[in-house]
Amino acid sequence: WFIQSNLRMLHWLLLYLVTLPKCRGAEVLWALNAGGDSHRGVDGVLYHADVSHMPGVASDHGVHHVPLLARVHPQDRILYQTERYHFDSFGYDVPIRGDGSYVINLKFSEVYFKSSQQKIFDVRLNNQPVIVGLDIFNKVGFGAAHDEYISFKIQGNSLLIGDYQLAFDGKLYLEFAKTEFDNPKINAIVLYRGTVEEVPKLPPLQREEEIIQEDLILEDDEEEIEDNFLERDVEEERPPPKQPKKVSRPKKANPYEEQSAQYWPIIISIGVLLPTVVILYARQKAG
Repeated sequence: WFIQSNLRMLHWLLLYLVTLPKCRGAEVLWALNAGGDSHRGVDGVLYHADVSHMPGVASDHGVHHVPLLARVHPQDRILYQTERYHFDSFGYDVPIRGDGSYVINLKFSEVYFKSSQQKIFDVRLNNQPVIVGLDIFNKVGFGAAHDEYISFKIQGNSLLIGDYQLAFDGKLYLEFAKTEFDNPKINAIVLYRGTVEEVPKLPPLQREEEIIQEDLILEDDEEEIEDNFLERDVEEERPPPKQPKKVSRPKKANPYEEQSAQYWPIIISIGVLLPTVVILYARQKAG
C-alpha cells in the first residue's frame, strides 16, 4: 500500500511538471468552485467560493459518496465533489476584460446517476449553444472528473465563437440550460486568457480508476438491494393486524316470549271449560 501510494503521488507530480510549461501562455483570470468554498488548486489557482444568493442548490453530495474521485489530483478532488444544480436553467456572469482569445474550462463529475441518459443538458454563452446534449456519465462514467473547453474571442463589439459572430456589449453570461432530462449542474469554472492548447488538461482515465468506479457502482447497488431486503424482512416480521375481539353479551330477550307466556293460563282455562259447557248443554237438551 505504501509503495502504491508513493507511485501514485509521483505520477501526479510528473504530470504536473509536464503540463506546467504548456500553461505558461494561459493566464488565469477568474475561477469559481461552484457550490463550495474557496480552494487553492494544486497548480496554484485560487477558486473563489460560490455566492449564496445564486439560484439553485449548492451540494456536497460527492464529498460523502465519492471520496476517491478518479482522474484528478487528490488535492483538487473537492472541485469535482461540490456542485451547483438547479431545477431550471441557470448561469453565471463571467468577468471579461479587453479584446483577445479566451478559454472557459468547465469542470464536471457525475456523482449521483450510475447510467447514461439520466442527466443531459446544454451549455450556452450569451444564448449561443456551445455544448449540446452533455451527458457526463456517457463521457467518463461514475465518479470521475471531466473537463469541457469553450474557446472564443472578443474583438471590439463582437463575440466570436467558432464560425458565429455575435454582438458583444461587454457582458458575458454562461448558462447551463435545462432539457427534458435531469437538472443541469456545474462543479467548477476557470476563465483563461489564451488558447485551448495552452490550457492544462486532465490525464487519461487509468484502468485502476475504472475498476474503482465499477466497484463504487456495485457497492451502491448492493446497498440498495440490501435495503430492499431489510424492508421486506421488516414487513414479513411485522405481526398481522389484530382482529377486534367479539364481546360476549347476554342474548337479548325475545319480547314475544313474555307475551306468549301471559296467554298460557287463559288457553288452559278455555281448554278445561269448553268440554264442561258441552256436557252441560247436552244434558239440558236431553232432559
